Amino acid sequence: QLGAISNILISTMFGQAQGALMSFPSQRPLFLREYSTNHYSVLPYFISKLGTEAFQASLAILVQSLITYFMIGFRLNFFIFFAIQWSLAMTSQAVAVFLGSNFSDPDSANQFFTILVVPQLYFSGVFLPIDLIPKLLRWSQYLCSIRYSSALAMIYEFADCEPGKEEENCAILLERNNVDPDDAWFFWLGMWGLFLVFRLAALLILQKNSKTFS
Repeated sequence: QLGAISNILISTMFGQAQGALMSFPSQRPLFLREYSTNHYSVLPYFISKLGTEAFQASLAILVQSLITYFMIGFRLNFFIFFAIQWSLAMTSQAVAVFLGSNFSDPDSANQFFTILVVPQLYFSGVFLPIDLIPKLLRWSQYLCSIRYSSALAMIYEFADCEPGKEEENCAILLERNNVDPDDAWFFWLGMWGLFLVFRLAALLILQKNSKTFS
């Protein structure tokens, strides 16, 4: 179950971010040109783009959730399963838009995206338990959206196991990945906090670039 959850979340992170990363730099020159001619300001553009991305992500995650949830037979609630994936998708897109607002070339943005995102895989819990990561580096887990989404998925999937050996194994899994079921609110808050930080940073950077362009 853990491997399936982690692979689904990793697929969501890369799949949703890649589309936004490749499209935003190509749209950036058009926005800057139209902004300089006073067609619209930065905020309406960002809000409309966010609405479009949220709708597209909802459809994609819904289809993915319907297939994987019933095929694998997860224990957690379907709507929570969908919400975790959708939250990760929106945060991943926020990171991609942040990078795209800094680069006019999609290839350059893609290179930085790899550097920024690939290390997150070590905090997903499937490749390496969190307690085996050196303490000097563990602080960086709180900058990783995959960490928050994986922790939430573990809580809702493994926090209420059947009494006996299964319950014992679930408790060990949660403990080794430094996941406390009582901290679910913190993981939700952390993931959406990253979303807000990267979206606002992208907005400020694009606003700055647009003034320079004009």
